[in-house]
Amino acid sequence: MWNAGRETSYPGTELSKNQAVKEKERLIKELQLNTEERNDLRDRLRFLTERSMKNRPHIRPNPYYEDLERMEEAVMSILHNLEMENTEVHENNHKLKKEITFSR
Repeated sequence: MWNAGRETSYPGTELSKNQAVKEKERLIKELQLNTEERNDLRDRLRFLTERSMKNRPHIRPNPYYEDLERMEEAVMSILHNLEMENTEVHENNHKLKKEITFSR
């Protein structure tokens, strides 16, 4: 009698639960693959669009973009000079340490 109010699980419902879990996993994996494909296609489209925009002679380039390119070139030049200077200072420091060690 105490068991009268409880529902018992049949193998049929267990099977459907397992099938539901497997179907959910399959759908999640399919969604992930579709999302990756969409992102890849979006990146390709963006690349092709940008490339075709650059090859069009009648479109005037954005002056702000040109300014940014010039600023980037200047910054990269400064960075290169600083790296070279850093290398020189490091080498001089190493030579001085050798001299100090030798003189002791």
